[in-house]
Amino acid sequence: MTTHHVRRAKDGDQRSIEWLVERLSPLLTAQARYHLGDKLRRTTDPEDLVHDAWVTTLPRIFSLPDRDGRSTPVLLRFLSTTILNHTRALLRGQARQHAVDLDDHDVAAEQSGPVSRAIRSERRSAVLEALESLEPGEREVVILRGIEQQPARLVSVLLGISEEAVSKRYRRALRKLQGRLPGSVFDELDVT
Repeated sequence: MTTHHVRRAKDGDQRSIEWLVERLSPLLTAQARYHLGDKLRRTTDPEDLVHDAWVTTLPRIFSLPDRDGRSTPVLLRFLSTTILNHTRALLRGQARQHAVDLDDHDVAAEQSGPVSRAIRSERRSAVLEALESLEPGEREVVILRGIEQQPARLVSVLLGISEEAVSKRYRRALRKLQGRLPGSVFDELDVT
């Protein structure tokens, strides 16, 4: 179903674009939270990164190729790579500024843009809650393997576990997510 909407979005269908933003943004928000960590989240709203990823991606969506007849993994990889690039830029900027400590003041909540606030919904909450319900190792594998579309070989090196353990953990986590939210974007993620 998501691939259908990606194809229609490539043709400029506004409803499909809105559907994709609503459907994929919770996954991207989870990825942004994961990579920003607690310290950067004090100054950067993860949803602003998601908004920036969409702003970067939408003008290019028509040129994204399909992979094995599927469009969703390619789009998700492009979006997640964009978020990673923005996160790395923030980290470089933070290193240059020598990481100014902020009070417990929640700057990110105050600076959240209107588009970021607009993509918040019940579905977003349900997807984020489902991801948060996973064990930390399962959540990491879903973010790295499913959302970022990293190969199992690389994920095994990053997490210090075997490729077989990555595959098992990923399949188990996806089954949990699909069971908790049937018909969600989790059905679209590659199981291999």
